[in-house]
Amino acid sequence: MKSVKMSRSITVILMTVLSAGILFANGQPEKAGGTAGTPSSAKEAPALAEMVKAGKLPPLVQRIPDAANVMVSKMDTTGTYGGDMRFTSFGGDSKWTVGKLTEEPLFRFKLDGSIEPNVAKGYDVSKDGRVYTIYLRKGMRWSDGVPFTSADVVFYYNDMCVPKTFGKSLYDCFYSTNPSTGAKTPCKVEAVGDYTVKVTFADTNTTFLESLTNDSKWFFAPKHYYEKLLPAYIGEDAAKAKAQELGYSDVKAMGKQTGYYYWILPDRPTLRAWVAANNIEDELFVLKRNPYYWKVDSQGKQLPYIDSLKWTKVSDEEQVKLKSIAGEVDFGKVTSLSDYAILKQNAVKGGYELLTWKGTSWAARPTVVELNQTIKDPKYRAVFQNKDFREALSVCVERKEVSELVTDGFGEPGQASVSEGLIGYDPAWTTKWTEYNVDKANQLLDKIGLKKGKDGYRTFKDGSPFVLDLQLTDLPDDIKESQKMAELLSAYYGKVGINTTTKIYSRDLMTEICNANNHTVLVGPMNAINSFNPALRPNAIVPLGIYSPWAGAYGEWVATNGKSGVEPAGDIRKLIDLYNKVKSAPTYAEMEKYTKALLKLHEDNIWEIGYCLDTPSVIVKNAKLQNIGKKLIFCEEYRDLGIAHIENAYFKN
Repeated sequence: MKSVKMSRSITVILMTVLSAGILFANGQPEKAGGTAGTPSSAKEAPALAEMVKAGKLPPLVQRIPDAANVMVSKMDTTGTYGGDMRFTSFGGDSKWTVGKLTEEPLFRFKLDGSIEPNVAKGYDVSKDGRVYTIYLRKGMRWSDGVPFTSADVVFYYNDMCVPKTFGKSLYDCFYSTNPSTGAKTPCKVEAVGDYTVKVTFADTNTTFLESLTNDSKWFFAPKHYYEKLLPAYIGEDAAKAKAQELGYSDVKAMGKQTGYYYWILPDRPTLRAWVAANNIEDELFVLKRNPYYWKVDSQGKQLPYIDSLKWTKVSDEEQVKLKSIAGEVDFGKVTSLSDYAILKQNAVKGGYELLTWKGTSWAARPTVVELNQTIKDPKYRAVFQNKDFREALSVCVERKEVSELVTDGFGEPGQASVSEGLIGYDPAWTTKWTEYNVDKANQLLDKIGLKKGKDGYRTFKDGSPFVLDLQLTDLPDDIKESQKMAELLSAYYGKVGINTTTKIYSRDLMTEICNANNHTVLVGPMNAINSFNPALRPNAIVPLGIYSPWAGAYGEWVATNGKSGVEPAGDIRKLIDLYNKVKSAPTYAEMEKYTKALLKLHEDNIWEIGYCLDTPSVIVKNAKLQNIGKKLIFCEEYRDLGIAHIENAYFKN
């Protein structure tokens, strides 16, 4: 693995989150692999040592990579083995909480915003930015003991991604964009050795590794497992029978569950530090130590230190709060900021600490409103696409009251916008359309032809009623605040003559509704804009697929090359064209220029209306739990709680 310098000029994008004291650096990623360790003398958890002694498990030296390939994990202090880490769960609705916390991607983001090899050992890049050679760690094994090789990476791309086996379109990171035509071409992935993978693009893809870390994350799957499941290997009839045997409705559902939510399945091999032991819907969901985990500490001790992760199923946020106060939660995000005061008051008694981590959301999520810009009803679509209407909805609400009642004062009144310290930040954006002005709102609504009827509520020009359907998702993290927000919006919108209804949906049903372009106005949307750089994670900012509620079916049109969805026009089309330039930019300087331009379009249009700026994430942590950072970043790119790297955590006696 040699060091290759790119010939093109690189300008590193520096982004500082001042209040957190953290420096982000989205520049050229590191190429260094993990530090060599001493697995030949490594120690292991007592329970595993007993299994080896009993002949139930191979010796450690046969389970993890050698000194040249093992990953030595960086941590504050080396720890001791033992203990169970306790969490709360909402059953299947918590699958992403579990997934992000335990994720092991090919590459991962460091706290400064650069990336580092994780499952991968390292990489090289060609001078023209078209060919990426990725090196794997020889000696790594899946949790069932089968060797992990380049065949698992090639299989994932060709058999899982390309044919949409797990229900997802080919991720944007796997395309390169022609700078002249804007045409997107998928890459070619091939094995050039048992532990070497070559990814070849038709055109330059400057940010492939960063985008891969965002989009695809894993870029591997156990080929030996899927060869016994997929129709391409065992035939349609056998695959149907297998799906039925495993309890899935059909082959498609089996592919999605085993491919996309695999970390909650006991029988599916993984590279993660812990493996599911039972059903996530059980009253107690347990993940047990993976005996083949491939990381060690600086003393050569195999990780993780903690024996198991245990999620106790609860029914509502109140139970989460009560269990936290009682000291029955070792690590977790506080679901409601309004609970902060009582949690703080009981911290010493409960034996826990409260940490505050900064985020990268454009606004406090419960205070976000997104109007479906492609709503099927043409009359509503014309109104929703009118900037005057969005401005009216923005200025008719008193943000100070929203701050106090919805965010408990944590969220400063402001517009949905890029946070200070991140690329594209503009102080004028944070205050745009934020002055409470009922008269102006009425003038704007009158201007676009929404007239008040005899009952005081507005109608379309043809006299038909105009009603905003406010839609909420029952996400445990913020449903209580979202409901408060909807109540406030109904009252404030009503003052300017806008009638409303409010409905709450499950996440899965809301996803189906959005995928079918049947959504209207989402309050506290599950996919609100949250990104520290759209060049790396664009899906909430640029409609490239069905993701952001505000973008509606524009993304479907892009993802299907115009075969379905709604064709973008105006500033939406400019947004997509600018992102294509971002993707094909030969230098980081040009990438930054186009990124700022597409963010300026968001500032001009306010497609996502926010009433309060982003709030910090409050984290409950057992006071005895070590190697958990006090000042981290809670965001999608860093996998939320996953940035803590709990494979390093241990309980101090």
